[in-house]
Amino acid sequence: MLALHIVLYVLLGTALVFAIVELGLTAYVASIWTGDRETYTWDPYQGYVYTTVHYSAPGILVFIIFSAVWTILVSAAALILPWFYTRKGAVTRKLNTFLGVSFIVVYFVTFVFWLACFADIEADLGGATSYSDYLNAVIAFAILLWLIFLALFIVAILAVSGVLFSDWAGYQSMKKRAVDPEQPQTSTVLPPAHDVPIGTTPAPVAASEPSGRDAEALHNQPPTSQTYSSSSPSGVASAELSGDSAVHHEKYDHRP
Repeated sequence: MLALHIVLYVLLGTALVFAIVELGLTAYVASIWTGDRETYTWDPYQGYVYTTVHYSAPGILVFIIFSAVWTILVSAAALILPWFYTRKGAVTRKLNTFLGVSFIVVYFVTFVFWLACFADIEADLGGATSYSDYLNAVIAFAILLWLIFLALFIVAILAVSGVLFSDWAGYQSMKKRAVDPEQPQTSTVLPPAHDVPIGTTPAPVAASEPSGRDAEALHNQPPTSQTYSSSSPSGVASAELSGDSAVHHEKYDHRP
């Protein structure tokens, strides 16, 4: 994790410094190129004469200036935003996803910008070097910035894929986590009662005591003369005999 942070600091810091240098070099070359010059030209009525010609900077130099300013803003934002949100402690999954996708897209666009910059100049020069050392320096820094943002693009993809680990916002893994900190998952399924580990003695179950009303009802219940078990044949027979004798005794008690 610390190694990844150091790599990001080095790459983004270097890109910021190189972009500032590239901006200064390109602005100087564009200022030399732009202006009015006396040019010796042919005039069919006057012959060869000096005329004033206005030169403007080529479009590729203007595009390099734009790319340098864009790179300065991107490098500063990529350095400050992850550090700010991580220090503040407000890194959520949505924020990490938004910053991660934004960094990948911005790094790729910047990488394409610098590729187009030095490739266009080299195409105009025919693959050779320029007579101007300043223009050669512009080409060199454009190639270095292209390589730096290519490395940043690869590192950002590896970080959000979970190959490289970081706690910075935008560089955390986007894989689905077991427990989402924004939406904690709680299990509502109770474990089965018989699911007891092997070798563990079940805890004794305490007998439920009757409530006050049940105890009073049992206390007021009239006592029975005989108790028997319905599951025993002898108990059934004794119950039938006691019932017959009670009926016979009732008949004789009502005789006139």
